[in-house]
Amino acid sequence: MHHTEIVAHQILFLVILLNFLGCITSKEIKKTTSKFFIALLVSDLIMLISLIFEYKFVDLMQENPVYVLPMRIAACNDFISYFSLLTIFLYYVIEYISKKTKISWLYGHVAAVVCIIYAFEWCISIFTGIFFSIENGRFTHGQYYWVAQCGGFFVAGLTLFVIIKHIKDIGIHDALFLMSFEVLPILSIFIRRKYHFFTSQMSMTFSIILTFNFIHLNQVKYILLQETKLKQNKLALSFSQIKPHFIFNILNSLYVLCDKDPSKVKEAIGDFSYYLRNNLDVLEDQSLIPFPQAIENLKHYVNLEKLRFGEDVYVSYDLQETNFKIPPLTLQPLVENSIKHGILRKEAGGTIVISSCCSDKYYKIKIVDDGVGFDTNNLYLDDFSENESELPESLNNKKEHIGIRNVRARIKILCHGDMEIKSEIGKGTSIIISIPENN
Repeated sequence: MHHTEIVAHQILFLVILLNFLGCITSKEIKKTTSKFFIALLVSDLIMLISLIFEYKFVDLMQENPVYVLPMRIAACNDFISYFSLLTIFLYYVIEYISKKTKISWLYGHVAAVVCIIYAFEWCISIFTGIFFSIENGRFTHGQYYWVAQCGGFFVAGLTLFVIIKHIKDIGIHDALFLMSFEVLPILSIFIRRKYHFFTSQMSMTFSIILTFNFIHLNQVKYILLQETKLKQNKLALSFSQIKPHFIFNILNSLYVLCDKDPSKVKEAIGDFSYYLRNNLDVLEDQSLIPFPQAIENLKHYVNLEKLRFGEDVYVSYDLQETNFKIPPLTLQPLVENSIKHGILRKEAGGTIVISSCCSDKYYKIKIVDDGVGFDTNNLYLDDFSENESELPESLNNKKEHIGIRNVRARIKILCHGDMEIKSEIGKGTSIIISIPENN
């Protein structure tokens, strides 16, 4: 009796199963796939297989009442996975948007509460008939069927609101495919009048397939491309930190200190050894490092600069939060810029304050100096090309600016964070790095 519905859902089950297997077996796709998208595929598979068995048991129970209980169990699994899909999809949308801008996870939490309540009520209804009943192999609406629809429509509307609110951040192309998850089920109500096998579960599955092919796979390609660029930038940045003239200056300072203060030379050699080893180790390891380790690396670099410039360079630390990770070689290029182009351009030198805290679900790292400052209107970090010859001619020290741009790119891609630079001529510069807590 439900042969067409069963076949249609079996085909979709196989398609989603192939997508799921592709996500967990392909090394490139697996490491870049969101946990929410995996959960989305799993919930959809459970929903489809539950619906298939539900239809089969509905047909069988007309001949033998013993299949009533299995049908009810299959229906309960269908309802639970259906409402799980609604919640997980909203979480997926929120996570997707969070990589581009700030967004509250409260939307997802509200949807989860609503879906839990309605999933429970639908499961109860299979025994009480308050929302619907099954008679002669057909689903019949109950007295309060319209109430049962409110939960799904509420979550769908909430998801649409979130997508439309952030449409400028994610783009019209992605927004349309994401909105299909809410729009197609509504259209299925009218399509089902002519094609009875076309269920809302089918429409949701179609939307997941569209999301997989036109958003998820494109995102995977983008991430893989950015990772390749990051490896190249990281290699160049690491080598840029071990500049020959910097090494020569340090060795020359050590040579002079040998007669003046031998004990200080021993300490400086320790800093120099740690500095070189850390920069070389970065070439072999692409992973994030604990923030305390980054601070320790930075301190050795600062000690070497103080060896050369003495009291002209003063760095203080105010670290209120340290339990998080950042990309290696993030702090040194920024502090180096503050030293060379900020405080050392003042006759009496200056101070750099490095602080960290947790605010609004973001880890914040601030690097503030009281140097000479600069005009930020000339600092178009996001517009820089890979070819440094294409940098604006008004900028001096192009390599340093490329280094800053690379730091910002790695923070954005590896941590989904951001870096903001503020400066005022004659007063100094502040750099604020923001890294999401849930990264």
